[in-house]
This record gives sequence, structure tokens and C-alpha cells, in this order.
Amino acid sequence: MFCGDPGSPGYAACATQTQLFALASAVPALLGVALFVAAFAAPSVKDDRRLRTRTLVYSLIAWAIALAAYTVGGLPSL
Repeated sequence: MFCGDPGSPGYAACATQTQLFALASAVPALLGVALFVAAFAAPSVKDDRRLRTRTLVYSLIAWAIALAAYTVGGLPSL
């Protein structure tokens, strides 16, 4: 979604909406951090190699979703 020129009507509301969408990328980013920490800090995950690998993969997926949401939300308001 392109917001148009900065002086056009409705631009401010459109830009605010896209910035909120970019801010919403913090949710999967925080989930990714929590999974990353759990992979190395939780004893039950740390002891099981397959579970730790799976947790790290889920963390990377969450970070990829966060990056995609941030990119989609941030680029249109430029």
C-alpha cells in the first residue's frame, strides 16, 4: 500500500497505520528472543539436542516473520 505524496489528504493517517503495522512486528520478535533464550537456558530443552534444534528453528522462523512484518509495515511510509 502506497500512501501517496506527503502533502496529500489522508497521508498522515496512512503513514500512522503503516508505522503501527511495523511496530506490531515486535510481537514475533519477542517470541523469537524468548525461544532463543529457552533453547540455552531451560534445562529440559538444553539436555535434549533435537528439542533444542527445533526450538532454535522456531526462533528463526519467528524472527523471519518479524522481519517480514517490519519490512511490509515500514517500506510504504517511506
